[in-house]
Amino acid sequence: MQNYMEILVNEVFNEVKEKYNICSNKNCENDIKATALNNLPPAYFLSSASEGEKKAFLLDRQRKITVLTKITEAVDIVCSKCEHKKKRG
Repeated sequence: MQNYMEILVNEVFNEVKEKYNICSNKNCENDIKATALNNLPPAYFLSSASEGEKKAFLLDRQRKITVLTKITEAVDIVCSKCEHKKKRG
């Protein structure tokens, strides 16, 4: 069983982490993802769901925007408390 929202958060986070100079410490990255996921609904598919339905979920533009918003909010929360050298600018 897999939470597809977690897959989407990982994908969006990896797309934006270099652009926004987010702390590269793994604990900070995990905290950002966890904070974002705690503010997003989980998404599980039934065994009868097709691969197309799952792919459509991951490619939905509005959903990606929502995930990006939650990641941005999480970065603000986590990075404001970050004690590592490479902080968000």
